[in-house]
Amino acid sequence: MHHFNRPLRVPKDVPLSVADPAVARAGERGRWRLLFELGERVEAGRPVGVQFYGGRFNRLVWPGLQGENPAAAGFVSCRVGDAILPLKPAQGDRGSFYFLAPREGIPAGARVEVFLGGERGTLAPEYALENKFFLLFLPESRSQPKTRGLRQEPARRVLSACLMRITGAEKHHLRVLAPSFLYPGEKARLLVRPEDRWGNPSCQAPGHLIVRLNGDEIKAERRDSANSACCWLENIDLPAEGVHRLEVEETGSGMCSTSNPIQCFASAPRWRPLWGMIHAHTELSDGLGSLDHYFRYMQEEVGLDFGAVSDHDHLAETPDAFWRIAQELTAHYNQPGRFVTFLGYEWAKWLRKGYGDRNVYYLHDHRPIYRSDEGHYPHPKDLFRALEQETALIIPHHSASNGNHCDWLDHDPDKERLVEIYSCWGCSERSVKQGNPFPIRPAKKLDNPPPDAGEVPAGFVQKALEMGWRVGFTGGGDDHYGHPGDEILIGWPPFRYKAGLMAVWASEKTRASIWEAMWRRRTYATTGARIILKFTLNDHEMGSILSLCDDPELTGERLIRVEVHATDAIDKIEIVRNNHDVYAWRGQALDVVFTWKDEEKLPTINLPPARWSAKPFTFYYVRVTQRDGEMAWASPIWIET
Repeated sequence: MHHFNRPLRVPKDVPLSVADPAVARAGERGRWRLLFELGERVEAGRPVGVQFYGGRFNRLVWPGLQGENPAAAGFVSCRVGDAILPLKPAQGDRGSFYFLAPREGIPAGARVEVFLGGERGTLAPEYALENKFFLLFLPESRSQPKTRGLRQEPARRVLSACLMRITGAEKHHLRVLAPSFLYPGEKARLLVRPEDRWGNPSCQAPGHLIVRLNGDEIKAERRDSANSACCWLENIDLPAEGVHRLEVEETGSGMCSTSNPIQCFASAPRWRPLWGMIHAHTELSDGLGSLDHYFRYMQEEVGLDFGAVSDHDHLAETPDAFWRIAQELTAHYNQPGRFVTFLGYEWAKWLRKGYGDRNVYYLHDHRPIYRSDEGHYPHPKDLFRALEQETALIIPHHSASNGNHCDWLDHDPDKERLVEIYSCWGCSERSVKQGNPFPIRPAKKLDNPPPDAGEVPAGFVQKALEMGWRVGFTGGGDDHYGHPGDEILIGWPPFRYKAGLMAVWASEKTRASIWEAMWRRRTYATTGARIILKFTLNDHEMGSILSLCDDPELTGERLIRVEVHATDAIDKIEIVRNNHDVYAWRGQALDVVFTWKDEEKLPTINLPPARWSAKPFTFYYVRVTQRDGEMAWASPIWIET
């Protein structure tokens, strides 16, 4: 028996029912009966709409639906009493169909049955989802109030709703996720995630599992998850030192998977890498799935260490009642030592004036939301003033996107200490012509677009660095499908990407420690792979700002040390100085440590004073590319003269 919660977008007075059958498997063909119970009478001849998907708040597309040919796949129809009524596509309302109420009308309390699939069935969406909802509604002639910056939805009055769960399909492969660091004596703990062909968590739990290290079987205790097919393998002993990758095999199927690298030290290091997802959306704005699901998923389905809510700020989209939910659940799910949460939101003006989308995060619970709506805080400078007394970080995202780029002209150096260099929109580091392998996805789908169709050159992260911004790097998601932190692909070819992840070098798994790492820019970004990446300059960590006044020897030479432990063979590791690639390690190794000495004199390579730097400066950062295309970017180190 499946338990369903009422989606926030379904009004409380609207009757709610469950599809028959109640579950669909992602990407698999089936037929379903959607039952709608009416709470009010519908007059004869009145158009009645059925929303299978559509708009900002019900975005999971059910592909290939049609109401013309009963013998073809994707056929939809409905029954009211004994009458079978045709369904026709609703013009201007993609994902909705309509029928006309019969001559006697439809009385309150009656049932409307909608048949999804017809004789040949239809394919379910490729994304697993806890609560997929379908709506029966009356189109309304009045137009909704226009909210500046927020796209308008077709006006409708919801009569009834029907729910379904979409689970992952059959098991296609395993994915094994491990902590990147273990302290001396600490036991390893693996998350084994069976996935279907699209990367959803499968509906099938793994069978008997064995764990191997360097080909030798080692002991592990299994704990199955009560809420998913994932399981944990715990209390695993590892050697005291070294970098280890554990192989897990399902003996019945022969499926094998190797974990991300785990680094063990003989003595406790100062910092360890922790993994987080701080940018994805839920039903609190225009995403899918509840905030409860969001935080549980990051813990139990993808094994992350920390996460943040980042739903949109618009009052018409995320009202005050929804913000209170975000405040309460963020505080509830914060569990120091196990999983850490941060309260946040996306300040998103969407005017394409160079303001960009800026995500706001707080150290403390129950903080206010400063909205980008007109009459609130519509300009970046308004946001900066509002946050002056708050312990907050502001992180621009998809800065080079033609959907809403950031031109770097407005800046709060105290709060804007990080930038999202990669997300499911692609990479904003630099242009395609300069070698960006993840071109920014255009805001609108185009036929045969050139690779640079989504780029706005003024928004590249390298432009911000050139202008003197001192920002570290994060990888984000901007997932809207209820899959924070996993590897499903989002977008359309050729701009179809995974979400990214961010890592912080923190002393412990607490808010204060993770916040300190973000504040100090001790962060790096990846395209989703859990690569271990260290980068120092004269023993100073990534994110540092160095001064010639404190260390005059920096003028002559600088020793850079890079350490990478990868999830696939490393293709190249590049050192970037002042936006130019000045050194590249090339090879096919999993574990690489090297040093490179820059002996050029600072006065000959310094960038001149810029909009956000009163003095000449130089910066370095590191870019990693694996054989499988996964990438990582270490936050820069700056030298101020």
